[in-house]
Amino acid sequence: MGGGYNSTGGTYSHSGREAEDSGGAGQVLMDAISDDEVVEEQKPKKDEIEESYEDHAQKTQITDRQAKTISNRRDVIVDILSEDMEIEDSQLIGSYTRGTMTGPLKKDSDADVMIVLSAEEHRQWTEQKNGPQNCLRAIKRRIQNDPRFSQTEVTVDQNVVKVKYHDSTIEVAPAFRYSEVPHADHPSGGISGLFTDASDGYAIPDTHGRQSWQGTNPRQYKQMFEARDEAHNGKVSALTRTMKKWSENNDSGVRSYHMETMVYNYFEEKARRGEKVPDSHEEVTRDFVSTLPGRMKKGGAKEPVYDEKVSSGMGWRERRQAAKKAKQASKKLEEAKRLKEEGRTEEAKEKLKEVHGESFK
Repeated sequence: MGGGYNSTGGTYSHSGREAEDSGGAGQVLMDAISDDEVVEEQKPKKDEIEESYEDHAQKTQITDRQAKTISNRRDVIVDILSEDMEIEDSQLIGSYTRGTMTGPLKKDSDADVMIVLSAEEHRQWTEQKNGPQNCLRAIKRRIQNDPRFSQTEVTVDQNVVKVKYHDSTIEVAPAFRYSEVPHADHPSGGISGLFTDASDGYAIPDTHGRQSWQGTNPRQYKQMFEARDEAHNGKVSALTRTMKKWSENNDSGVRSYHMETMVYNYFEEKARRGEKVPDSHEEVTRDFVSTLPGRMKKGGAKEPVYDEKVSSGMGWRERRQAAKKAKQASKKLEEAKRLKEEGRTEEAKEKLKEVHGESFK
């Protein structure tokens, strides 16, 4: 044999150096390998489909240039509002900061900006009967009155002001520190609210149904999401983007944050049950999608900080339709697995394109 193998599967060259043992048999002098000899690692060939999944997850991210554009737009909006509003803090929140915003950007791609207002200077909005609505209208009016936004659609939508650019939407959420808003609704509501502390969070307007200020804590959720994503080598954010793209391509009706929450819950459930998360992007996608029909039928997806439902916007008919599409996707992923195991890689990839779209190469 012209080479030897070490315990990690790497190869080395011993340049034919051998020694006679007491029985006359030659042996390799392991400690005689000189420093200038090259140790080559034998690396297993990565399969094509896993590479395709990794490439697909990478391509679903927004570009650095797009991220810079979003950041600059935030700065412009904050500057406008700062002219006659007392702003204590402003921060990009949501999928943009968690690495789950999908690209390329389009008009309904949204980035969230939270504007933290001074409760002392703007207490009228926390005390007035229609304070939440008045706050949102004031922000909308200030943005619209700036000449730079004369041709831009600016609207109020439940708890944000939407600024619609040609390629994306900035959603501005005014906020106060939760502890500074009298009678702010606890985000989890009911008895469960007694067991979770919202004091370090914020209160944002909620004009859906009745006028109120609703607790939220994007910072805590971001910390929880990032910790779980890091523990799984980026698979949480990668799977989230992959599934958001699936939802877009298949018109599933599942909102972006709803899908993200279901993915997060999948990883959290695995950890709680002591179950192993599949190693590859291919396997973890197939495993998650197999659970998706059940998740859609239950309609009980909850965000992890306050255990608050995020699926209330979907009716049972919409959930049933989404579950049906998820079941079809699961069958196709299983078929792709079978084709791959039979060595029919190109056919498997074509089947995966039916699930993930033509951008899956």
